[in-house]
Amino acid sequence: MVTWVSLVVKKNRIMKKINKQLIKFLFAGICLLNLGGLFAQDDQSPVANEPDTTYQIPETIFYVRSTARSYGDSIVLRWAPENAGVWISANYYGWNIIRDRDEDDIKETDTIFKMQLNDNPIRPLTLEQMMQRYDSTNLFVGAAAQALYGESYYNPQEGDGLVNYVFRREQEQTQRQMMAYMAAESSRDAADALGLRFVDRNVKKGHSYTYRIECLIPEEDAIVPINIVEVDCTPYERQYDERISKVKIYQASPYTAFIYCEKNKLSGYYFERSTDNGKHWTALNTSPVYGYKPTKDEYDVYGEDLARLMEGNVGILDSLSLNISYKYRVRAFDAFADFAPEVESETFQMEDFIAPTVPVLEEVVPEDNKTCTLNWTMDKQDDDLKGFVIAFSDDPSGPWEKVTDLLPINTREWVDNNAHDRGRGFYRVFALDNNNNYSFSLSQINNIEDDVAPSAPTGVTAIVDTAGVLYMQWNENPEKDVLGYRVYFANQLDHDFIQRTGRRIENDTTFIDTLNRRTLTRRIYFYVVAEDNSHNFSAPSDTLAVPVPDIVPPGVAVLKDHTQTDESVTFTWLQSTSEDVAFYYVYRKKDNEQQWKCIKIIKPEELEPKAHIVFTDYPEPSAQNYNYCIEVIDESRLSSGKTGQTTVRFRGSAFVEVPMTLKASLTKTKAVKLDFTYDYPSKNKYYGVVFKSVNDEPAYAFTSFQRGENSCMDYKVEQGQKVTYYIQMFLGKGKRSKPSKSVTLTVK
Repeated sequence: MVTWVSLVVKKNRIMKKINKQLIKFLFAGICLLNLGGLFAQDDQSPVANEPDTTYQIPETIFYVRSTARSYGDSIVLRWAPENAGVWISANYYGWNIIRDRDEDDIKETDTIFKMQLNDNPIRPLTLEQMMQRYDSTNLFVGAAAQALYGESYYNPQEGDGLVNYVFRREQEQTQRQMMAYMAAESSRDAADALGLRFVDRNVKKGHSYTYRIECLIPEEDAIVPINIVEVDCTPYERQYDERISKVKIYQASPYTAFIYCEKNKLSGYYFERSTDNGKHWTALNTSPVYGYKPTKDEYDVYGEDLARLMEGNVGILDSLSLNISYKYRVRAFDAFADFAPEVESETFQMEDFIAPTVPVLEEVVPEDNKTCTLNWTMDKQDDDLKGFVIAFSDDPSGPWEKVTDLLPINTREWVDNNAHDRGRGFYRVFALDNNNNYSFSLSQINNIEDDVAPSAPTGVTAIVDTAGVLYMQWNENPEKDVLGYRVYFANQLDHDFIQRTGRRIENDTTFIDTLNRRTLTRRIYFYVVAEDNSHNFSAPSDTLAVPVPDIVPPGVAVLKDHTQTDESVTFTWLQSTSEDVAFYYVYRKKDNEQQWKCIKIIKPEELEPKAHIVFTDYPEPSAQNYNYCIEVIDESRLSSGKTGQTTVRFRGSAFVEVPMTLKASLTKTKAVKLDFTYDYPSKNKYYGVVFKSVNDEPAYAFTSFQRGENSCMDYKVEQGQKVTYYIQMFLGKGKRSKPSKSVTLTVK
């Protein structure tokens, strides 16, 4: 804070510079910066070197915050411009306070219903006026004088440029504005000296008044709306959010506490401390404490918990000692410098957060690779020491596992008889006190040779997608010293397994690989091995057989031969060489047909191993040729394609009428019995064929019967199938009967 005398010496020089033109210039520059830095051009712009005199300042509205309080015999008005430029300019032009006239004083002949309460514009006091009116010990008036008349800390240098000049001036004036407002909130005298307060004593209790706070800055310089405040002239009663909230205490460290209250409409706070239950109080701050939002750097300094408390509260840090009872008292004032009723805290004592003296682990001595002896010392044994705990970890940075119960306070040596089972690792000695505070020594290695292999990995699972990408995972080993895992594979179980991972998998229990899909191998076999820090290898995990997506089509069914009679054609194919064949589809179509029709589906299990595929068809005579082919489908629904196309012609004579009947019944063994009759008195050789259709699929020749046979059995039915049968007689020389009526039943 500068002295009154130094301010007086500099005042005349400063005031000569504050003329109307300078205020307009500074105010315009500050407004421009507040509007987003319109001078922030690149180096190619002429504005970077000199101002653009053609620029027009945009029309912007600048607001003023205002409030009022009634004391019953007077009404106090307070106001403050939000913008630093408006505050500076208004200090030059001043303010008017206008009030609506009291209805009791208005006469019928009156034409003016408003009255100006101030004879001259309200402006800040000059420095001489402040010195005459207030004592030099009035710190808040001194702060107001410093904000208004203190010497500028910014001295323009040649080459600074207009942009830098305006920015620095705006920064300085914003800081001055903040200092002035804090002084005005803290002191009625400072608010009066700054020209930001007015007291109306010509009021009547119980009446209502409307005030207009008018800024006298010309509209061509800035648009500042008139503030209207309505007040009931009744004695002021302090509301809940204008009172000091409950005083709370948070222990921030072993030696400090944060005393705080919740933020509300109060402005500044004073904190006091007592160590004799409130008989005597010591002030903790001579200047008010104001609420503020901590910066990111303060979060780093104070820590997350304390900084979060500062976000929504107003408080102060205090250094305290153990075993002493403290009480705190808080006083706070509002924007009118009125103090709220003071509030006291509950009695508070610091908790013991002070850790014991740090133990020094001097040596760890292994013996026969079985035991380890630890020795440690302490420079000082604290009065509240409770004992020691030994901890062990595979890594010097932890995590640490307790390996002893609490050892007595006089213990300085401990033997680990389980050192071999723990393997190579690190020890640390922890010292604990009665309040569970602890300190710990530096870690030391035990130099035990680890010859115990980790357990075999478990839970190995894997899938291979259609692109051939293998995704494998397994459970993490329970041993803490596992360094990583290795994956091995083989194409057959009886082959040697080869390491698939190029290097050890660390910090993960998954493995991704791409397999060759163009292989006849249907499965690939994997297992996983764990490796510890001493490079001991576990036994292999369970071997996992992983199916490989099939993209290789099955081998074709090669046509070996076909024979034809007047009524039928018989085909003989060699079975496919593929092991995963699911179906053989037999197709037929006429020359004038576009689409192939599947007339027979043959499953591999219906065939004898290595036997040929034999199929006989009895097509109706037609002027069109018949075409046949076969298709192989594997378990992955891949197709060999339609192969072995063969053309056959049947020019048989017309159908012969033969009386026939057909009955079908389901036996107890879930087979179908067919009974049929036919009447064809001929001495020539003939035979009949039973045709079958499953679930409305195309019918095919199921079996044949010789002359004189009247029944047959169908054992190839499954539960839930709908089967349809009919018979047809083949009479020789291309003659045949018309098909009988069909019979249908559902297998249950």
